[in-house]
Amino acid sequence: MAILETIGLNKDFGGTPILAGVAFSIEPGEKLALVGRNGSGKTTLLRIVMGEDDDYHGVVKLQPGARLAYVPQKPPEFMAGETAVDFVCRETACRRAELELLAAAMTGDDCVESRAALARYSALRETYDADGGDDAEAAAARLLSKAGLGHRADTEASSLSGGEKNVLALVKAVRRMPDLLILDEPGNHLDIAGLAWLEDFLRSLPCAVLLVSHDRRMLDKVADGVLELEAGHVERYTGNYSAYRLERLRQAAGQGQDWQADRKRVERLEALVRRFAEIARSRPDPAWGKRLRARRSQLARVKADATDKPDIGDRDARVSFLGEASKADLVLRVEEYSKKYGDETIIEPSGFTLMNGERMALVGKNGSGKTSLVRDIVERGSWDEQTLRVGPSMVVGYCAQAQEVFDRDSTVEEEFLKILPTRRDALAHLGRFLFGWDDLDKRIASLSGGELNRLQLARASAMRANFLVLDEPTNHLDIPTREAVEDALADFEGTVLVVSHDRYFLEKVARRVVFIADRKLAEYEGGFAEYWRDVGSHRDGDRGDAPRAGAAGLEARGRSTSAGHGKPLDRELESRIEGLEREKERLERSAAEAFDVHDYKRAKAIASELERHNARLAELWARFMG
Repeated sequence: MAILETIGLNKDFGGTPILAGVAFSIEPGEKLALVGRNGSGKTTLLRIVMGEDDDYHGVVKLQPGARLAYVPQKPPEFMAGETAVDFVCRETACRRAELELLAAAMTGDDCVESRAALARYSALRETYDADGGDDAEAAAARLLSKAGLGHRADTEASSLSGGEKNVLALVKAVRRMPDLLILDEPGNHLDIAGLAWLEDFLRSLPCAVLLVSHDRRMLDKVADGVLELEAGHVERYTGNYSAYRLERLRQAAGQGQDWQADRKRVERLEALVRRFAEIARSRPDPAWGKRLRARRSQLARVKADATDKPDIGDRDARVSFLGEASKADLVLRVEEYSKKYGDETIIEPSGFTLMNGERMALVGKNGSGKTSLVRDIVERGSWDEQTLRVGPSMVVGYCAQAQEVFDRDSTVEEEFLKILPTRRDALAHLGRFLFGWDDLDKRIASLSGGELNRLQLARASAMRANFLVLDEPTNHLDIPTREAVEDALADFEGTVLVVSHDRYFLEKVARRVVFIADRKLAEYEGGFAEYWRDVGSHRDGDRGDAPRAGAAGLEARGRSTSAGHGKPLDRELESRIEGLEREKERLERSAAEAFDVHDYKRAKAIASELERHNARLAELWARFMG
């Protein structure tokens, strides 16, 4: 029996439909991803399922006795002085206090009050014991330890980092032992190691999970089914995110062929109607009028039943970076760079070099100094700066995590007229980044996080920057826009230094890695996937109080593994995987191009080839990682 079933859910905002006949079910133990563009109604649907929004039409059916737990995007609120353990066990502590009051009331002289207190005590005690009872704090401490927060159990919850608060909310939800756990962007504020831990944690849960996330790697690792919310409707797909994308491509290719056939039929009928209309006008024969009416009725029926044009190949955002590569070899040399906050050293003297045309990822755990370094590169870097030497021909396009590159009191138009000559030029350029005419007069301070990130990317493009310094450029972007940015970077001729927690993005973009380990910058000669396999997962994957390797050992490991583990078989596998990954990217681009020119037969053939490709890649990765 399904834990949850929705039947015919309908909801609108101001007359605009958001949900239209949404129907799906979740079985025990299933791990489902809910995907859709920003603004498609995913969070609205979750709030309806949780009973937080009752302004809808339709039915939400829960299995009798089923327990649901919800972790929203918004970080939890804490009481003054509340520790991490206190927060996890807050409801249990309240029940314990009430039980103590009821126990005292049961010994009173008033028999009626005593009997009422006894009845209430018995019911509450059952709930209290089911929720962990007297062992709740000990159980919570064990869960916190498993989540890497054992050393923070007695820390005031409000002082935790954003990522730690997210994990704490998840621990509280899991401690209730729900039958269905609903998560809205649980990876927010987590570093790469935290995201890897979260994947393993979610896969290990016995309960069903409904997950909303823009992290494609997490969706691939956790989900065994996908619910796609598009145009108010939900469609269910079997398999993880990659399997869903492949099936969508195959369906859209078939739909495209049907659309083309229907379109040709409509065109033939339209031509016939025009011809019959000409004949009917020129001849006073009633039979031709009758034939004309029949053909018009036929045309109306065919149009009503015609297949819609597929939109999988269409991208709302048309991102591009216009800067050309510099002729200079050196783009950036960081030498003996260090960073302190007060008396605390964040980064000790160390450095790295970035050459023209390279794509480098800067990685490290939260708080290791990544954002401080890239901000210093942008603000202090110059050819005359010995610590942060930037090539003299570099035009730096900066996408800041804190999104501070704009004057918050200015309008979008005012900011872009600093770069582009006319309002029309600004609108034409911004339109490729999903901004319209009405957006030009908006204050920067009024924009959402996703809008600000798109605006920063648009600024870097308008500047014709040849050196992109990107600090979490995909934050708040939906998956189609992230993919548009990835494609734009693949075509970009300049140099890229990127900080991101989006592992799928890093795997597609970065060809070299510099990482912060034990307060020092260290280079890894290889892409992000290889770095994570050889270095990152061994170091950052350890959580809590687990011992960590030293920086010197990690640097040595990185250098040795950049040659492919030193084993001929590993080198051969790595070479084959890299070749297949490049071919996969080429096929995905070819599929998009086929959709652009309505060549759906070719798109369908590419989908079949991609399926075979993915199977070979999965097999090679399993051998390589094993």
